[in-house]
Amino acid sequence: MKKQRAVLSRTILDWILVMPGLLGSVFCLITAFDLPASRELLWIALGSVTLFSLVLGHEKQDRLVAPLLLVGLIIPAYLFRSELLESFRNLWGVLSSTYAKGYDFFRDYVPREATTPETVGTALLALTVLEAYICCLSVRIWKRTTPVALALMICIAPCFVLIDTPPDELPLLAAVFTVLTQAFSQSVRRRGAGDQFKSVGLSALLAAAILGSLLMIFPRETYTPPFTLDGLVEKFGPSHYNEDRGPGPWENPASLDLSGLPALPNRPIPMLYVTSSVDADLYLRGSSYSDFNGITWSQNTENDWGQVALFPYLGWRNGESLSVETVDTETVLYTTYQLTQMPGSGEVVSDSYVRNNQKSTRYSMHFLVDPDPITPNKLYNDWVYENCLNLPTKTREGMLAWLAEQKIYDYRLPTDPAELEKLANDIAGKVAACGAAYSRNPAKMPEGEDFCTWFLNDAEEGYCVHYASSCAALYRALGIPARYVSGYICEAKAGEEVRVTNLHAHAWVEAWIGGRWLAFEPTPGEATEFTGLIPETPYESRPTEETEPEYTRPNDPRKPRPSETNPDVPTSSPDNPNGSGNGNSESSEPADLTLLWIFLGVVGVPLLIIGRRRLKLRLWDKRVTAAQPNDKARLLYRRMLRLKKHGGGKLPEQAVTLAKKARFSQHTLDDDEVASMRLICDEMSSRVSISGFWNRIYCKFVLGII
Repeated sequence: MKKQRAVLSRTILDWILVMPGLLGSVFCLITAFDLPASRELLWIALGSVTLFSLVLGHEKQDRLVAPLLLVGLIIPAYLFRSELLESFRNLWGVLSSTYAKGYDFFRDYVPREATTPETVGTALLALTVLEAYICCLSVRIWKRTTPVALALMICIAPCFVLIDTPPDELPLLAAVFTVLTQAFSQSVRRRGAGDQFKSVGLSALLAAAILGSLLMIFPRETYTPPFTLDGLVEKFGPSHYNEDRGPGPWENPASLDLSGLPALPNRPIPMLYVTSSVDADLYLRGSSYSDFNGITWSQNTENDWGQVALFPYLGWRNGESLSVETVDTETVLYTTYQLTQMPGSGEVVSDSYVRNNQKSTRYSMHFLVDPDPITPNKLYNDWVYENCLNLPTKTREGMLAWLAEQKIYDYRLPTDPAELEKLANDIAGKVAACGAAYSRNPAKMPEGEDFCTWFLNDAEEGYCVHYASSCAALYRALGIPARYVSGYICEAKAGEEVRVTNLHAHAWVEAWIGGRWLAFEPTPGEATEFTGLIPETPYESRPTEETEPEYTRPNDPRKPRPSETNPDVPTSSPDNPNGSGNGNSESSEPADLTLLWIFLGVVGVPLLIIGRRRLKLRLWDKRVTAAQPNDKARLLYRRMLRLKKHGGGKLPEQAVTLAKKARFSQHTLDDDEVASMRLICDEMSSRVSISGFWNRIYCKFVLGII
C-alpha cells in the first residue's frame, strides 16, 4: 500500500511539473497557425506522461529502461512512417508558407505539392509524445530544467519566427509556468515526495505571482511597444531608408531597365491610406510605360491627349467614391480606373500619369465599378495602335513562337470587346502558369537574351515585373495594344480605411479594349501569400463565385499615421525598388507585440537569472582550478565564510587552520590539504541547499554560491 501511494504521488507530481507546459507548448503552435486540435491530443499527453512517470525514475533500471523506452517509441514511428512523414510535410507546408510572407528564402523550402492544415494531427501527436518523453526523462532522471525548456521550445519557437504569428496567452503562460516551477524547485526534487510537493507548491505560487505581476504591469488591452518603426524613422530621419531604395512608383521614374531587376524587400512600410465607398480590389495606377525596346520600358512620348484619353468616363454619373491619403508627398496622384471625377489638384501628363501639382497628401475621386464599353476617340485610338503595338523583331518572334505553342497564334482577334477581354484574360492566365515560380529574389537575366522570351521559356523564378512585361509583349505580338503599368494594389473595404504599404507596390498590364484602358493581372496565384488579391488559378479555370481568402488577420488598431505636427516630415519611407512586388494587406499589418514582450519577460528574465548563476559558478570553479594551492585554499575559505552566514554550519577547526597556513605561512599546501578544504566547502554548500526555501532561492539565484 505504501509503495502504491508513493507511485501515485510521483505520478501526480509529474502531472503538475509536466502537463501544463506540455499542453501549453503544443497549443501555442496550434493557436499561432490556426491548426486543428482534437481530444486525442489531450489523452495522448495525459497517457504519455503517466506511462513515462511509472516506467522512469528507478535508479537501478534507468540505464536500461530509458533507451528501451526510446526504442519502443521509434518502432511504431517506423511502422507508420508514411502517414507520419506526410503529416509532418503538411505541417512544414503550413509553417513555411506563412514564413514566406516575411522571409523570401523560405519560398525555396515550401513543398510544391498542396498541403492542408487538417492533416497535421498525426505530427502534433508525435511532437506531444516526444516532448513528454524528454520532460519526464528530465524530471525523473536528469532532474534538470534546461532540457524541459528546450523540449517545450520545439513547438513554441516556430511561433516567434514572425511577430504576427503569436500564440494565445493561456498556452504560452502555461509553458512558462512549467519552466519557472521546475527551475525554482529543481534543487529539492531529489528528496522525498513530501519535500517535493512542498517545494513544487511554493515554486508554483512564486511562478504564478511573477506571471500575474507581469500581466498586471503590461495588460494586453493597454500595452504598446516601447518603440515602432515609424517612431525610429521620425527620430533619425528618412535618409536611413532612402539610401538603397532605387526607382519606384513613388518617384515616377521615366524608364525601367529589366536587365538588372533587384530583389524586393519584405519589411512593410506604410505608403497610403485608402477609403472606398464600396468593397473592391483596386488597382491604384501610378504611371504607364508604352515605349519598349525589349529590355527597357519608357514613358510615352509627349502628347496632348490628356484627360479625354486616359479617363473617357469623366463627367458621367458620380459613381463610387475613393479617397487617398499618402504618408509622404508624392509626385503623382494614384488613381483607379474608369474615373468620373478626378482629383482637382491633378494634371494628366501625356496619358501616362497624373501629376501632383499642388503636392497634395489627401485627395479624392469618383469611379465606375463596371461600366459598359464606349466608342473610342478616333484620333486617340489611331495613336494607341501606332504607339502601343511596337516590339523589337527578336521579341516579336519569341512571343509568336510562344503563342503558337499555346495554340493562340492562329487565333483571329474578335471584334466584340467582351470576347477580346476574355482572350486577354486567357493569355494572362497562361503567363501566370508559364512555369516560372513567383519569387521576390529571382535570378537575373543572362546577358544577350531577350527578356520576355527568356522569362516565358527558361526562367525559373520572377515577380510581377517579369510577368507584366511578358504579358504586355504577348498582347502586342497578337495585335492588342498594351503597356506596362506600375502602382499599388489594394483590397478596399466599404467605409473602412485600408493601410497600403510598399509591399503592395505592383506592376500589371493595361490593354486598350472597348475604347478604354483595362487592367489585366498576369502574376500567378502563388503570389496570394503576399497580396490576397491575385487569383489562385489561371483565368480560364477560375470559378465565377467569390471565395474567401485563405488567410485573414484582424486590423491593427495602432496603425501608423503621418505626422500631425509637421506633414513635410514623413513617418516612414519606402524601400521597394522598381515599384513592383506583391504584398498582402492583411499580412503586412503590424502585429500586436504584447505577447512577444511578455514572452521575453517571463522566459528571458528567468533564463537570464539561471544562466547568470551557472556562469558565475563556472567562472569560480575555473578560477579555483587555475590558482596555486595556497590561493585555492584562500578562495575556498572565503566561500565557506559566505556559506556559514547563510546556514552552512560552523567552520571546522581544520578549515580555519589550513586557511591561516595558506595566508601567513611560507609553506605550500599539498594536494590532500586542498582536497580537504574542497570537501568541507561542499559539505557546507549541501547544508545550505537543504535550508529554508527562500534562503535557498536567495543563495542559489542571487548570490550564486550553491
